[in-house]
Amino acid sequence: MRAPEADRVRLMHMLEAIEQLEQSVPQVSEEDLDQDAMLRYGTVKLIEVIGEAANMLSKELRQAHPEVPWHLVIGMRNRLVHDYFRIDTSVVAEVVRIHIPTLKPQLEAILADLPE
Repeated sequence: MRAPEADRVRLMHMLEAIEQLEQSVPQVSEEDLDQDAMLRYGTVKLIEVIGEAANMLSKELRQAHPEVPWHLVIGMRNRLVHDYFRIDTSVVAEVVRIHIPTLKPQLEAILADLPE
């Protein structure tokens, strides 16, 4: 069982990774990721952090917020970690440009509602 009090910390880790993505690669393209290995590795690592922190959230919190596609967030992390040799940079770029901006306000709202 995961400690519910750790949920706040995990959500903050997710938001910190999102903020780093926003500052570093807000409009990253597939070509950018293909041409710059360090940009690709850094972007992938931050997405992995988001997914790992999501996986470490309590089951109760995830169940209480079905509006967040937890299975996709965690699944993306698993795919990046375990299929690292087949990373599709177009998918990574899409995650950064389209899905992360949707995820951020969802996480902020959850965090705001958690007791301190």
